[in-house]
Amino acid sequence: MNRAYKIFKTALRVLLLVFIGILLLYNGYIFIARVCFKNDMPKAFGFACASVVSGSMADEIQIGDFIIIKEQEQYYVGDIITFYEGESGTYITHRIILVSGEVYATKGDANNAADSFSVPQAAVVGKVVAIWRGFGKAISFLQSPLGLACVIGGSAALWILADIGAEVFRRRDE
Repeated sequence: MNRAYKIFKTALRVLLLVFIGILLLYNGYIFIARVCFKNDMPKAFGFACASVVSGSMADEIQIGDFIIIKEQEQYYVGDIITFYEGESGTYITHRIILVSGEVYATKGDANNAADSFSVPQAAVVGKVVAIWRGFGKAISFLQSPLGLACVIGGSAALWILADIGAEVFRRRDE
């Protein structure tokens, strides 16, 4: 039993370290991209991601969903794209309803009318390729200082509990 517990404890620690490492790397990359390079939607290997904060694409995409966006060479009618809208200074995710050369007309599925502006291809971040239902709220929390503190504190608590468990097993075997 003692050997099995040691293996479990080691595996738990490795998983905790990997999880915290990935979380810190991701947050560090996002922070540097946003602060140093003024890029609010940084890409890695042609992919970007975002938490949805508007219901304009309901029922396809809901508030609190997490979307994965992939840069494409071309976009077509029916594609859901994320783009930067310069006048409002925000990123918007809507469906393409018309393609005219390298300019797109878009509309949110839940909106009654098409957007009043055209979207040039240069403003497009990419096409939505994956939707993780409700995961956006968790990601937003993990990116916050409180979320990072909770992850690190929870990991430290698990680490300490693993040590306490090891001590209990060691004393029992004596």
